[in-house]
Amino acid sequence: MPPNALVIDDDLDVQLLSKMLLTQHDYNVVTASSLGELARKPELLNAELILLDLGLGEFTGLDILDYLYDLRLKASILLISSCSEETAAHAIAAGKAKGFHMLGFLPKPKLLTHLTAFLEPFKNTLKAPSRDDLANAIREDQLFLAYQPKIDLKKGNIIGAEALIRWQDPQRGVLCPDSFIPLAEQSRLMIPLTWRVIELAFQQQAQWQAQGWLLNVAINIPAAFIQAEGVLEIFDQLAQNSGVELANITLELTETVGVDCLGYARHVLEALRQRGCKLAVDDFGTGYSSLTQLYRLPFSELKIDRSFISLIEQDQNALAITLSIIDLGKRLGLTTVAEGIETAKQYDILVEAGCAVGQGYFMAPPLTADAFNAWMCERSQTAPLPS
Repeated sequence: MPPNALVIDDDLDVQLLSKMLLTQHDYNVVTASSLGELARKPELLNAELILLDLGLGEFTGLDILDYLYDLRLKASILLISSCSEETAAHAIAAGKAKGFHMLGFLPKPKLLTHLTAFLEPFKNTLKAPSRDDLANAIREDQLFLAYQPKIDLKKGNIIGAEALIRWQDPQRGVLCPDSFIPLAEQSRLMIPLTWRVIELAFQQQAQWQAQGWLLNVAINIPAAFIQAEGVLEIFDQLAQNSGVELANITLELTETVGVDCLGYARHVLEALRQRGCKLAVDDFGTGYSSLTQLYRLPFSELKIDRSFISLIEQDQNALAITLSIIDLGKRLGLTTVAEGIETAKQYDILVEAGCAVGQGYFMAPPLTADAFNAWMCERSQTAPLPS
């Protein structure tokens, strides 16, 4: 199937030229003129390659990058503009900081003669994985978990870890979730993928338990999981097979937008809590997590999104929101967890505010199970292991 490309430019002539050139390189091409058009037609964003103009009238290419980032879309982006090299360099740096594959900057006057030079290396890269690839990965045991330590911020002790899915693809190497979670969502593979994650996490927690390490393992679950047929029966069977202690399992609900029936969701979540699991609202403060759901569903933990934590040193609004979430958690009797802590200053601010738990690269990155075990043993030289 030909790859998809999107041209975002408010100049019709540039749109037509870009479409013609990309079609010659076997792309399916769609075009958009503004941020508003993309908001009205989200289907346009199903593209592996984006040609992006920086000057788009009322909005800019930077606004487009923010929008793509908010949607958690990943694409390769080539800037096409009449701006200066300095402005383009700033935009490319902004795109890279958000995790986009920035192909570079092509001034519009050179579009006709130089586009091929940017596309050839890109065309030779491996294609994005397909639904069949992901389905095969789930069947063939190509998935594994990395574990990011969670720390009691006040005491400095490790209390558990968040399980983060990885895909060891035979051709592409190790793929992070951003590379395949959207595919799983679009391909109706999130439920089998989630069951595999739960199975692996249960096995690991049981191993740590056998070693005498009472570590809580946090597992991300999508809203669709709650509504899956037979969810409690399958969950019980996996728990029984692994020997896991469910009191040391936290289930993090990652997308409360999908919780259409709060009554049924409460029934399932209450049943999971009765089995001993803790329940967390993930990425609170972003997306669709609502106070109504926080009020009606039986959560025990509130995770503050990294987008706020990353800014608390320099942005008073981000700091105010973070402090408010921590205060809200205290008032509701919920454990607050900060994710994405990257500096000592962020750590200190959160401790002073009374945030209970944190995770992030300042303490430790996500680690394979073997690396996590080694990290734990190394820490045991200076701090006791949880038992």
